[in-house]
Amino acid sequence: MTAGSPTGAGSPRRQAIIGLLVLLAVALAPIALSGYFSPDPEPVHVRILAVNDFHGQIPDGQKLNGEPAGSAPVLASYLRSAAADDGGTTTFIALPGDAVGASPPESGLLLDEPAVLFFNGLADDYPGMIATFGNHEFDRGTDELLRMVRGGNGTAPLARPVDPYPGAAAEYVSSNVVWKTNGTLLAAPYTIRDAGGAKIAFIGATTVETPSIQKAINIEEVLFEDETESINRYVPEIQQQGVHAIVVVLHEGGVQEPYDGPTREGENVTGRVAAIVAGLDADVDVVLSGHTHAFTNAYLENAGQNPVLVTQAYSYGRAFADVDIVIDPLTGEVTHTSARIVPAYRNGTSPDPEALALLEACEAAVEPLTARVITTTSTEITRLQTDAGESALGNLVADSQRAAMGADIAFVTTGSLRAEIAKGNVTRGDLYAVQPFSSTVLSMTLTGEQVRNVLERQWEAPLPPHNLAVSGLTYTFDERKPAGDRIVDIRVNGTLLDPNGSYTAAMVDFLATGGDKYAVFREGTNIVNGPYDVDALVAYMESLPEPVDAKPEGRIAKAGQGVI
Repeated sequence: MTAGSPTGAGSPRRQAIIGLLVLLAVALAPIALSGYFSPDPEPVHVRILAVNDFHGQIPDGQKLNGEPAGSAPVLASYLRSAAADDGGTTTFIALPGDAVGASPPESGLLLDEPAVLFFNGLADDYPGMIATFGNHEFDRGTDELLRMVRGGNGTAPLARPVDPYPGAAAEYVSSNVVWKTNGTLLAAPYTIRDAGGAKIAFIGATTVETPSIQKAINIEEVLFEDETESINRYVPEIQQQGVHAIVVVLHEGGVQEPYDGPTREGENVTGRVAAIVAGLDADVDVVLSGHTHAFTNAYLENAGQNPVLVTQAYSYGRAFADVDIVIDPLTGEVTHTSARIVPAYRNGTSPDPEALALLEACEAAVEPLTARVITTTSTEITRLQTDAGESALGNLVADSQRAAMGADIAFVTTGSLRAEIAKGNVTRGDLYAVQPFSSTVLSMTLTGEQVRNVLERQWEAPLPPHNLAVSGLTYTFDERKPAGDRIVDIRVNGTLLDPNGSYTAAMVDFLATGGDKYAVFREGTNIVNGPYDVDALVAYMESLPEPVDAKPEGRIAKAGQGVI
C-alpha cells in the first residue's frame, strides 16, 4: 500500500475509525474494569466477649455492686443475647485463664468438668472460642490439665454430667509455659482466625508469678517464662503471615477505678499488667486480662507508644468484657477498639434453659457429698474486711485450722476464702465453697521472731497478693512506719510475743511452702500434717453452739485507732 492511498494511516477515513475506537474504549473502560476492580471493601468488625476468672462458678451465690450476679444460667443468657444482637459481626469468646479451679462443689467435686461443659454449650453460638491457662488450671497438676483440655474420664467418684467427658471446645494457646525436659510449649503459642474479610491473631500467656501462688508439686514439670518476651517472640511470625490485628489473652492483671460505658481515655491502671503492656510489640492491639478479679477498661501504650485496649471483667462470671474491634481489610491493621464491662445481674435476664439443665444435673450429682446440714448461723459471715484488714470469715477459718491442729496460733491467706456463708442453714457444700482447694492443714514450729517476720511481710515488696487472717494472736501495726518495721505490738493469747520463744502455728500446705510470697513459713520446723481444710472447717462449725455468730473481734488494729 502506497502513501496517500484512501486507506493509508493519514486518510480521513482511517482517522475517523481510530477516533471511534478511542471513544468506544473510553466509554467501555468502566464496564471492562469493573470485573477487575471494586470499590474499597467495608471495614471488618470483630466482637470479643471475654470471661476471665470464672472459677467453675456455675451456681449462684455471688454479688456485684451488692446485687446477685453470675451463675451459668445467667451468664449464658447474657452471652447468647449478645450473639443474637451481633448483626452478622464475627464474634469470639475468650477465656483469659482460671476458667476452672478454686470452684464451688457443683463443679469442683466433678473435677471441673461442668465448667468446661458450660462453655462447650456456647460453642454453637460462638465456634471461635479461645482460652489460655491461668494459675488455677494447674491446681490438679499438668496431667489433669491436659485431660481437661483433650478429654477422657478422670477419677471423680461421682456420676459425671457427660460420659465420656469430651474435653474443651475452646482452643488453648500459651506462649510462655514450657516443659522443663525439652523447652517445648505446653500448647500452641497463638492461633489465627478468620474474621470475615480479615485475619486476627490471639496469643496466650500466663502470669510468671504462678510458682509463688501454686503448689510446687502441681507445676514441677513446667516453667513459666517472661510474659512480655514470650508474647513478642511470636509477633514477627504472625506478621509474616500478613496478620496485623493481634489480641493477647493474658492471665495477669491490674486494678482500676470502675465506671460504666465505653472505654475512656486517660484512665489509670496499676498492677503488673501495666508493665507488661508497656513492653509489648507496637503491633499488639488488645490485651484481655484476668487474675486480679478487678475491673479494667483502659488504653495503655505499648512499646511503640500505640494505644492498647486492656480489659478485665471482675470474676466468677459476674460480668464480661464486650470488645469491639475494627480492622481495615486492605492493610489488616486495627483502626478502632473499644469495650464495655457488662454486669451479668441475675435480675436482668431469664435463666438460659440449657445451662440451667447442666447446673441441676451437677447439683444432683454432688448432693450426696454436699447436702448434709452442719449448723445454722444467725447472720451472714462475710469476707468484708475492716480498715485494718480483718474479716469475720477469715477469723472463723483461721480458728478452725488452729483447733484442728491444737496449735498456739494460725494463719490463713485471705485469697483462699472463695465464698461467704449465708444466714440460716449451713451445709457441707456451703463450707466446701468457702474452702474448695482440698489443701492439707498442718502445724509447724516458729520462733517469735519468725512470727513477727511473717506479719511484717504483708507490707514488704514484692507485695503478697493477699493479707493474712490470724487466730490465737492479736497485733497492732502503724502504717506511718517504714515497711519491715510496722508491727508495734504482738500478743499470743493475751501475752506479749517472746522473740526467742517457740510457737506452734497452723496453716495449709500452700502457705507452709511459701505460697502467696510468704517465704518465712519455709523456715518452720516439726511439721505435722492434719485434715483437709474443708474437713477442719466442718468439724469446727459442728463444735460451735448454734446459731453461729461470727464477726471481726479486734485481732488486728491500726496504731492510733484502737481495737477495731
